[in-house]
Amino acid sequence: MKSILFLFFYMLVSVQMIAQQIKSFKTSDGESLFYTQTGSGPVIVILSGGPGAGANSLQPWADTLSKKFECILFEQRGIGLSSNVKVDSTTINLHRAVLDIEDLRKHLGKEQISLCGISWGGGLAQAYASYYPSNVKEIVLICPMGPDLTFLPAMEDNKTMRLYPNERDSLLYWSKQPSSKNSNLKQLIFSQLPYFFDHEKGYAILQKEFSNIVFNFKVGELMWKDLNKTYNLNSLLINYKGKCVIIKPRQDVIPEETVYKIKELIPQSKIVMIERSGHYPQLENPEAFYPALKMAFSDNQ
Repeated sequence: MKSILFLFFYMLVSVQMIAQQIKSFKTSDGESLFYTQTGSGPVIVILSGGPGAGANSLQPWADTLSKKFECILFEQRGIGLSSNVKVDSTTINLHRAVLDIEDLRKHLGKEQISLCGISWGGGLAQAYASYYPSNVKEIVLICPMGPDLTFLPAMEDNKTMRLYPNERDSLLYWSKQPSSKNSNLKQLIFSQLPYFFDHEKGYAILQKEFSNIVFNFKVGELMWKDLNKTYNLNSLLINYKGKCVIIKPRQDVIPEETVYKIKELIPQSKIVMIERSGHYPQLENPEAFYPALKMAFSDNQ
C-alpha cells in the first residue's frame, strides 16, 4: 500500500513538474529573459503590471487557462528570473519592452500570439498590438491603462479620495520608519488600500499576497520616465483588427472612461464588468474574475 501511495505521489509530482517548465530565450540585444510555460494549445503570453511587478503572482491565471492553452508567464526585463540584465534607460523603455515580446514570439515559433495583461501589462499588450498588429490573435486587458497617459490625474485623485484618514496616518507613520522588511511591507499595504473596493478585505489580502511579492522599483521608475515621453498609442492602436476583451472592475482606481477610449480605437472590443471589486479582481472577487477570464478566451482555440 505504501509503495502504491509513493508511486501515486511521485507520478503527481512528475506531472506537475512537466506541466510547469521554466525556460529562457535570447533577445535581439543578447540578454537572457525567462518565462514559465504551463499547459498546451494556442499560446497566451501573460503580462504582469507595475511597471516592475514580478509575474509569479499571476501563476493562478496560467493554471486556470492551461487546460486549453499554452500559457507563457513572462518575466519582464529586469524583474524576477529576468533580473540578471543591464538595467538603465537604454534597456528599460517601451520600445525595448515591445521588442522583448516580439523576440519571445519568434523564440516560440508562432506566427500569432495572444496577450493577457493587467494594469501596465494591459498597456504593454496594447503597445505590442499597435506595433505588431498582424502578430496578435487576441488581447485580453484587465484593469488596463489607456492608450495614452491622460488617465493618470483622475487615477491619482481616486487614490487620494479612497485613502481613509487613519490609513493616511498609518502610511505616513510607516514611511518615516527605518527601512526593513516589515516597514516596507506596511508602506506597500497602506499605499495599495485605495486599490480595493473593500478596505478591510483588502488589508487581509495584502498581508497574505504581498508579503512575498517580487517588485523592482528601479525598473518601475525607469519605465515610467520613458512612458511619460513616449506612451501614446492613439495613432497606431486603430490598426489592430484582432479580438479584444476588456475586463474592468467597477470600482477600479483607473477611471472607467479609459475603457471607452480603448474601444474607440478598437471598436470590436468587448467590455466585461466585475462588480464590487477594485484594481485586483483576481484577489477581491475571484468568483467573478476567473469565469470571465476563461470566457474571454473561449473562442480562441
